[in-house]
Amino acid sequence: MLDFTTTRRILGKCAFGCAIALIALTAPSRATGQQQQADNQGRFQFRGAVQAINLSVVVTDKKGRFIPDLTETEFELYEDDVRQEINFFTSEVTPVTLLLLLDASTSVRESVDGIKEAASNFVSKLWDGDQAIIADFNDRIRFSSHFSGDIDRLIASIQSLYPSGWTALYDSVLFSLDKVSEAPGRKALLVFTDGDDSRSMGQGSEMSSKDAIEGAKLSEVTIYSIGLGRGVNKGFLKKLSEETGGASFFPGGIGELNRDFDEIQNELHSQYRVAYVPSNKELKGEWRTIKIRIKDRDDLVVRTRQGYYAYPPQPTM
Repeated sequence: MLDFTTTRRILGKCAFGCAIALIALTAPSRATGQQQQADNQGRFQFRGAVQAINLSVVVTDKKGRFIPDLTETEFELYEDDVRQEINFFTSEVTPVTLLLLLDASTSVRESVDGIKEAASNFVSKLWDGDQAIIADFNDRIRFSSHFSGDIDRLIASIQSLYPSGWTALYDSVLFSLDKVSEAPGRKALLVFTDGDDSRSMGQGSEMSSKDAIEGAKLSEVTIYSIGLGRGVNKGFLKKLSEETGGASFFPGGIGELNRDFDEIQNELHSQYRVAYVPSNKELKGEWRTIKIRIKDRDDLVVRTRQGYYAYPPQPTM
């Protein structure tokens, strides 16, 4: 189970290590005396005494079809309704690091075969350079050994899933955010669950749904939630995903679930990457909203994380 100290460490780690990318800027070419760079995982880093925000951005039409080939000049980015200068922009495909979090509690017993089949199909379609790790949870969470691109190993981990016990969903989300946040580059968390937690019966998470959502808001991890089974807690799963610029799905069967996974795979590799240095330099821990729109294109839908907490940097040890 997740103890109070561990949870606060996770939330604190996200607050300083995720939400504001204390980002190394050898920095944007538009900034005097600075030089822009991207590491081999597609994460944009800035060296120097500045802070920058990294964003994964999905642009679709009203029917959910992805819009490629947009240029930097078509993007308008706002923080707390103040226009920001974009310091880095790319539409190039970059690998992604994934954590698949599978509900292995009794509450999804009727759906477990579908979870195994769909999750196995998903990892079998990983792109070159992608890395993934499998985690399953009931009242505890268990991770496969390490992030890997070995499809057979990942599928073997998925097929070993056996449902039993209570459901500690909120704690498991926090542990998963902590785990995947350690990886370089673009990161995503896929949560397969009915969205229920046994906390209300005193047998589930020690942390609350609010804590899990705060952890999501503090992270740079895009969350996709897949609600399965009866009585799905759609409100929690939608909120969890929306805060990070992800999406939630509630399939009616295995065929629909596989179509949802194809959509997630396409979306993960159809994102624009944007980085900016906030014009507001005062860091007091307040929440700052982020909005992106495409110039003169009200017919398009733009998704990215909804904001971040402007914490000051941690002192170096």
